[in-house]
Amino acid sequence: MPQFNGFNPQVIQFLEDIKQNNNKKWFDEHYDFYQQEILEVSRDLVEALGGALQEIAPGINVVPKVNGSIYRFSRDARFSKDKTPYKTHISYLFWQGMLKRTRCPGFYLAFRPEYIQIGVGINHFTPEYLQAWREQCAQTGKDQQIYDIMTKLKQNGIIMHGEQLKRLPRGFSHKNPDELINADLIRYKGLKCWFQMPLPKQLFSAEFIPWCMQYYEQLLPLFNWMVEVMSHFKVEADFSGQP
Repeated sequence: MPQFNGFNPQVIQFLEDIKQNNNKKWFDEHYDFYQQEILEVSRDLVEALGGALQEIAPGINVVPKVNGSIYRFSRDARFSKDKTPYKTHISYLFWQGMLKRTRCPGFYLAFRPEYIQIGVGINHFTPEYLQAWREQCAQTGKDQQIYDIMTKLKQNGIIMHGEQLKRLPRGFSHKNPDELINADLIRYKGLKCWFQMPLPKQLFSAEFIPWCMQYYEQLLPLFNWMVEVMSHFKVEADFSGQP
């Protein structure tokens, strides 16, 4: 079985250089480096990190290929204001569920020269998930669970990101504000939470896997809560091996 032994430090220089040379000609000239030092090593990383994550989150999807657990390095300019052809970061996703990967609870990882992000979440809630999310955030007992989870993560320095409504949605705006302890969470239409920090030296060694796991273990209660939300609606499977 392939073993992950860390990234070549020159990968960081590659990411720095492509900021100033974000074009197909430059990328084609450096494609062999990308293939050998980024893509091949990323496959090893996915297998090693995915295996460790499956021990704490059985059932997650670990797909060691591009458009699986490895995000494409080329940018989809159709949905981005940035029209440059390539990203300047490397990112991964391990998700749970039979919906498209970005619609399922997942463990995220991304790094760039300036910092690394380790997180969990869902980019976009489906309509069914959104309704269940709101109901669980407001339900007596469940509301306290997620409140406590988020309070602890915030105390530990978590960053929250996602599209939010400016006001509470219909069906929740009439509730007593003192009783609705998760008003902020209810307004999210998708939510990712991550730790962000400077690049660790472990990125360049096999120690990167246990280094990541110490953060994923802190995020596990939120991941499990997000997975449990899915049990409150009928999931129409649309995963066919492609994200």
